[in-house]
Amino acid sequence: MMQFIYRLVVFFLAATACTAHSATSSEIPDYGLKGRVNLNGVIFSSACDIATGDHWQAVGLGTETRSHMKRFGEGEPQPFTIQLTGCTLDGGGTGTPWQYLTVTFDGADNKGMFRVSGAGGVALQLTDENGQIVTPGKAIPYREVAVGDIKLNYQVRLKASAGNLVMGSYQTTLRYKVEYF
Repeated sequence: MMQFIYRLVVFFLAATACTAHSATSSEIPDYGLKGRVNLNGVIFSSACDIATGDHWQAVGLGTETRSHMKRFGEGEPQPFTIQLTGCTLDGGGTGTPWQYLTVTFDGADNKGMFRVSGAGGVALQLTDENGQIVTPGKAIPYREVAVGDIKLNYQVRLKASAGNLVMGSYQTTLRYKVEYF
């Protein structure tokens, strides 16, 4: 019973204090709840920008027949381009100008090719403009940075992989990053 009376008195005093505070002030009462938010970020220099539309692309690979895939083991290559615009050789305040760039494509790995979901027994093979095979998560050999616009040309094709060839639609998402040095 004593605890009940004690809680009732504390409640009454708190209510009286809040009423008195609100009568004397138009501010929101301070109930003692305080916190802190720490914010941070990074400002960096980029040698180039990605052309609008090139940072998110959809590349249609068309339709391949099962017999074609069994006979040749691969579909027709489809080209796509990543265009870098406004490239400068400024080293971002390091004093050393950018000289090279490299691109890394990330996606689910299927024995050195990019895994797809949907159809089975197939994967995507990506090659650069020199015909070099692009491996998921591995940087493509560097190339020199040029002032102005740079077009990075690639081809992607459907390839038969280990396992049974299962018909159906397929899709995957590849992420890429461009690094300068």
